[in-house]
This record gives sequence, structure tokens and C-alpha cells, in this order.
Amino acid sequence: MKLNKFLLRYLFFLMFVTFTKNGNSQEIIFPKPFAIAIDDLGWNQGSSLGNEDGPWRAGVRRKMTLQDYIPLVEVAKATGVRFMGVFVLSEMDRENVCAKYPTITKQGNNFDNSQNVIPEQIEIMNYIKDNAAYLEFGIHGVGHEHFDNGVRTRAEWYDLQNNKTWPEQDSRDHLKCFSEIMSQYGFTKEEGQSFPESFVPCAYGYYWNPEGDYSTGKLMSEAGVKYVNTLFEEVPECNPPIESGGGFDNGVLVINRYNYGNEWFQLSTLPIKPLQEYKTDIIETHWPNLLAQDDFLQNDLNTEWINYFKEIQKSETHYLAKNTEQLYSQWLYKKYTDVRIMKNVVQIDNTSMPQIVYDKKMLGNLVLKIKLDEGKHISKAELNGKPASAYFEEAGYIFIYLPPLKKEEYTFVYETGNKTPDRYINNSGTYNIYEVQDETNRFSFSMEMYGTQNVRIRCRNPLKIESDNPNLKIISHSYDEKSEILTIEIYGRDMQGENGTISLFF
Repeated sequence: MKLNKFLLRYLFFLMFVTFTKNGNSQEIIFPKPFAIAIDDLGWNQGSSLGNEDGPWRAGVRRKMTLQDYIPLVEVAKATGVRFMGVFVLSEMDRENVCAKYPTITKQGNNFDNSQNVIPEQIEIMNYIKDNAAYLEFGIHGVGHEHFDNGVRTRAEWYDLQNNKTWPEQDSRDHLKCFSEIMSQYGFTKEEGQSFPESFVPCAYGYYWNPEGDYSTGKLMSEAGVKYVNTLFEEVPECNPPIESGGGFDNGVLVINRYNYGNEWFQLSTLPIKPLQEYKTDIIETHWPNLLAQDDFLQNDLNTEWINYFKEIQKSETHYLAKNTEQLYSQWLYKKYTDVRIMKNVVQIDNTSMPQIVYDKKMLGNLVLKIKLDEGKHISKAELNGKPASAYFEEAGYIFIYLPPLKKEEYTFVYETGNKTPDRYINNSGTYNIYEVQDETNRFSFSMEMYGTQNVRIRCRNPLKIESDNPNLKIISHSYDEKSEILTIEIYGRDMQGENGTISLFF
């Protein structure tokens, strides 16, 4: 009897190996996500004032200009991602509103930003809004530190020097000031703009207090933030969830992050450790890391960063998260979802997903990837009998995006072959594709669009295309008869993401 069991297991193993080697199927991978956060954007002056009782700025002895934002967008566009950028706004203050809140800057109520007020500030903020597809506008701080009668204490959101929280009203004033500076550039609800969804605390100073009445998380959640990352080891007295890598704090999801060799002030510096040594899904970078010493060196540095990201996309264990929501969603699925991979079938049990992710609308796509031989494609991809949201081919893999999962069990069935399905979305942009409805005379999909991007769909040439949200606007569309690809140029008004449903009628 024991021998029979052994033989059966051995035969099954041989069948699996033969099956895989013959290329009749490829095993699906449930990969880890990867992204970077770029700290300290927004400074007008680059020099650090750390030795002068002022803020640690970018650590670059020169003025920061519009030209310093362009490489971030260029690298993101070339790699198909939307970088999390987090901003410090005191030097973007054109109306001296910081003077109303004396704990924000060394000058206190005497704050005067006139030396920085130039037309280029408006150009910079318009550039950020116009390139929301590739650079997220997140919150870092207003003055980066906390000041009491001109005396600096690190840092803005938590007292790291004395291991205690700041007065709640101080932190609320800082957050209010951030919003007031945003409004100077039209980043208001009246103009269709939401408050940032992402936050990185200055100098890692975060008051972790999920069981208490007040925490940094509660402050940020009330403002609209969902996603936070920091270095937990900097606030051990708060007992953050270091071992589990992250957790929920009064309405926000906070995950740990590390730096892997690119110091905050270093120009032209990439992480020095290999991907296999990364212990977190998001890693730390700072603005100077992506900037060259002079313009003639910038293209070469861009290429280095692009190659760095492409190597991650080619790895068997990871993939590039398209945006912050996608990164945090995959983090949640990896932590709470049971994914069992079998022959052409994946059983997914999502019943343990915490309810808070639905209450706070944190959860997006679950991502799978398959290494396929050249000339092979996904020919079928269905979740509980309905189409997968989208997929695209890159770096020798097919990346499959499943719709946001409810607290249920699912069966994902897929097939590979020489042809693609008659209808599918080629998710090559940084937007999010959610539910897809495929009917005889109608094909529709709900989505979240960042900025203006092209959405490519394989289908017949539709008779009509509609959006159910006037702020999710169809700019143009074209159809290629040979490839049967429809390209729709779509604009989302809210730089934090515009939601709606696009419908094609045949």
C-alpha cells in the first residue's frame, strides 16, 4: 500500500514535469509587488539646513526647478508605472499662509516666502497635475520639522527626540496648511481634486496608536489618506507591527519600508542591494537619487533606473505595481488571501480579507503572472465564469489583473494558446481596470484613470463609446482594422484618480 502511494505520487510528479516542459501549460505565479516612494519633492531650495536649526531639505546645493521633475515622469513612463511622490509644500506657499501656523517653520508667524514666489511654481504644479498618470501627488509635510519659538525638533508629525506625540491641534494645523497651499494651485474639491491618498511621514516620525483615540493614522484618514509607508524601526516605543510588515491604524494601511543604499542626499544613486534581499514591497528613495549632477548626464541615469525596473519586471518573484493602490492591494492579497495553484486552475479564498479594506475602499486588483513561450498568449481568462479585468504582455510574462475580490471564494480558469480572446483590455497603462462586462452588443469596464492615457482594447469597431462620468472624458478614439485594436484616449479630472464606467456598443 505504501509503495502504491509512492508510485502514484512519483507518476504524478513525472506527469507534471513533462506537462510543464512540453509547454502545454505554464504555472501561474502569485508575485510580490514592488514600488518606490520618492520623498522630499516640492522644495524650491535644495540645500539642507540641518546644521542651521532648519529643515533637512533635498541635500543638493542649488535651486530646484521644473527640470528636476521631468526625469521622474520620463522614467515612470518608460517603465509603465506611476511613482508615489510625496511633497513638502512650505516653499510652494505663494500667500504666506504658513505664517498663521508658527510650528511649521523656523520663522513662525514672521514667515515670508517672497524669495521663492515665481511663475515657475505654477508651471511645476501644472506639470504635476498634467502628468498624474506617472507621478502621484502625495503628502510628506509642510515644513518637514516642528518648531517651538524658532527651535527645531524632529520631526513634523511626531516628536522623535522625546518619543512623544505633538499636540493634536499642531498636527491638524499642519494638515490644514497643506490643504491651503494646495488650493493656491487649484487643487480643491471645487476644481474636482481630492486630497492625497498617500502619506510618508517626515523622518519616519509616525505616531502609531491604532487602539487609541488619536494617532497620525486617524489624522490622515480623516483628510482622505489611505496608504502610508515608513520605517517602523524609528518609532519602536509605539510598538508598530514590524514582524508582520504592516497593519491598520485608525483607517489607514501602514506598511514598513527600507532603504537599500541610496542615501537621501545622493545624486544619481540606485539601491545597491539585489532584489532577493528586499524585505519590503516598497523601498525608500529620495528626489536627488533620480537626478544627475548635470543635464548632459541625465539621460544615462534615466536609462540606469529604467533598466533597474525592467529587471524587477523580469524576475520570477516580483512585478512592478502600476500604482499605489495596486501595490497596497497586492500586499493585502499576499497577506490575507489563500491562493492555490493547480493545472490551469487557481482556487482563491478571499474570505479572510479584513472588512476595513472595503469600508475604506482600499482594495483593487489581484495580479498573477505567467511565463510563456514565444508566440503563446492567454486565450482564456475567467474568474467565476466572468472575464478577467485585463492583462498585458511584457518581459516574457503575461500579467493578469483580476477584479477587486469580495470576501468570497473564487475559481480562476485560464488557457494558453496561439491566439488572444476576441475581446480583452491590454492593460499597458498605469490606470486601474475593475469589473468587465462582456455582452453580445456591449462591452463595458469600470476603471480609475490617472491623468490622460490610452486604453487599448481588442474588439470589433464599436458603433458608439460612452462614459457615465463627465469627468472621465473620452478625448478621442481610433480603430486599427488589421490588429483589431481600439485605442481610446481617456482623461480623468481628479489627479488622485477619476472613477467611472466606459461602454462600447456594437
